[in-house]
Amino acid sequence: MERTLLLVALSLWAAPCLAEEPSSPLASTLPIQEVTLFSSGVSYTERAGDVEGDATVPLLFRTAQINDILKSLVLIDRTGHVQPTTYASHDPIGHTLQSFAVDVTQNLTQEQILNRLRGATVTVESPGKGAITGQIVGVEQRQVAGEDGKPIFASFLNLLTAGGLTSVRLDTEKTIHLMDERLNREFREALGLLTTGSDEQRRQVTLHFTGAGRRQVRVGYVTEAPLWKMSYRLLLGGADKARPAAGTAYLQGWALVENTTDEDWKSIHLSLVSGRPVSFIQDLYQPLYIPRPVVGPDVVASPYPQLHEGDIAGRQAADRLALGGGGYSGSGAQGPPGAAGEKGDSGIADAASMAKSSSLANTRSILSDFNKSVISQAVGQRAGELFQYNIAEPVTLPRQQAAMIPVVTQDIGGEKLSIYNADTDARYPLNAVRIKNTTDLHLKAGPITLFDDGVYAGDAKMEDIPPGDSRLISYAVDTLVEGERQGPSQDTVQTTFSLKHGVLTITVLERLATTYTLMSKADKPRTVLVEHPFRADYKLMSPEKATERTPGLYRFALTVLPTKSQTLKVVTERPVAQGIAVVSADLNALGTYINQKSLSPGIRKALQEIVQRRRRVEDLQAQANGRDGELKSIDSDQERIRKNMGALDKSSVLYKRYVTELNTQETRLQSLRQEADRLRGAAAAAQADLQTYIDSLSLTD
Repeated sequence: MERTLLLVALSLWAAPCLAEEPSSPLASTLPIQEVTLFSSGVSYTERAGDVEGDATVPLLFRTAQINDILKSLVLIDRTGHVQPTTYASHDPIGHTLQSFAVDVTQNLTQEQILNRLRGATVTVESPGKGAITGQIVGVEQRQVAGEDGKPIFASFLNLLTAGGLTSVRLDTEKTIHLMDERLNREFREALGLLTTGSDEQRRQVTLHFTGAGRRQVRVGYVTEAPLWKMSYRLLLGGADKARPAAGTAYLQGWALVENTTDEDWKSIHLSLVSGRPVSFIQDLYQPLYIPRPVVGPDVVASPYPQLHEGDIAGRQAADRLALGGGGYSGSGAQGPPGAAGEKGDSGIADAASMAKSSSLANTRSILSDFNKSVISQAVGQRAGELFQYNIAEPVTLPRQQAAMIPVVTQDIGGEKLSIYNADTDARYPLNAVRIKNTTDLHLKAGPITLFDDGVYAGDAKMEDIPPGDSRLISYAVDTLVEGERQGPSQDTVQTTFSLKHGVLTITVLERLATTYTLMSKADKPRTVLVEHPFRADYKLMSPEKATERTPGLYRFALTVLPTKSQTLKVVTERPVAQGIAVVSADLNALGTYINQKSLSPGIRKALQEIVQRRRRVEDLQAQANGRDGELKSIDSDQERIRKNMGALDKSSVLYKRYVTELNTQETRLQSLRQEADRLRGAAAAAQADLQTYIDSLSLTD
């Protein structure tokens, strides 16, 4: 049965294939001419080559790259015309296969295929038995005798021929031809689609150009690429160790690039761009099918509500101050422990020290030839808001290989110093160098290896340094200087008062004091930068000004003499204010503030006046409330009297007595109401006068 199915497939493929667009004899993959790598994880590749006449140029890409290609492809034909670019759809194969007359989305058996072709006209050929043509009725299983005489099941194809219904046994060699050209073609196309869909790793994009004569065309596109990286070597003292320039250092910068594509780079022009252009991936390759509502007669579908994202406010980073400061000479500086051949107390080097000195001398000799051995192969230039290294020499790099390319080889500004930060190391500062970018290049961030006095001194990390800017780089622990931090201690140094618009503001001045002590065991003066936390709500009082300030730190430069100690006291202050509304504050609390010795006479007098006026208002309100209370008491008593009178004879003595008492109470009620109204009016007037007085005050200590 499998052999018969194979013959069916071969027969179908034996029919003429669909006509394909002819390719120009000169059409070929355009060679890569230029590659630009960005530090945002993408690359821009440019291809160029000659075509003649109407040309078709196929390019093969990884499937994951197609979205970037569709988003960024640039085509240039200066004397011809660019035609539509074609590429294989990324429509799910199952979705496409279902559109064919024969659905082969699943792995079908011979019987299943023939059953799906019911009604189709086929011709069945058997070797030596001729051919039978008819319409497929179906496939059925019958029990027949096997070669050994035992019963087996066999598949039979039932056909409706011109002579009637005929059955053809399928478990022998047979070739089945589809006689319907349309059905035959769609079956073949469905199988062909399965074949092309099996390679999910690569996709072909075909470029089309029309024109006359031989001419050059160019193609450019953006794809994902590894980040290009930088690593540096810094030789303190400059490249010329025989004549070191003060405050200079020699810098080598190596660019690390990788060719992770499927093509070799052969003598291409390579550019490296430092910057972070916005780059993203959008799925343009995958066909999108929007679900549509099923709408009945006279029903209009309402659109779905849309979401619109809001704006995001930006935040400006704190500006870095222009920094200065001295350093100590590299020629007499102490390196890290054990970096140079150290002498014992006797001052005589032993054999091991002599051998070590010889080795170090050889190392210094090698390092002194930095500038002779390595020549920069890059030319820097601005590229809009970015910075670009153009590699001057053509680059050849095989696929899946990486390379180190020298792009920086020159002296830059460099001063040695130490940095003490008690939060990093409470005892020892760090050896550091202040690098000033005196080149015209934008130095990209990366690791940096330092050599001091010709020997390895340590590793560090360097941030981006634009031309003219500077950075501090620490690379080792400076054990020749010890530090100590005491504090911070907090104290209240001053309290001030102000009275404005009815608010008494009490401002307490809080002071933080921190003392740093540094002791040097070096044989030359050291410049130490002491780092102290910066808090925006505190003002620096002492020292008057910091040497440097970063978004999170103050830096103070101290010169520490040999075998001497140096002290730095950092004092910061902040005001802490509390506001009290005098019109509603507790009178006892106001009395407490009146007794403060630091209170000015003017504010004290005003507070005393406010207290007196508030007490007058409260006294009038209390009297009015007292009258209201008496009114309520009389009203209650009258209610009692009236109830009693209802049960008495009007001619009785008690009834007459109640009448007299009610008359007296009514007279008192009228008087109380008048007094209460007068007291409330007086209280309101006193309150208004108090508010007017308070609003007129504007007093400060």
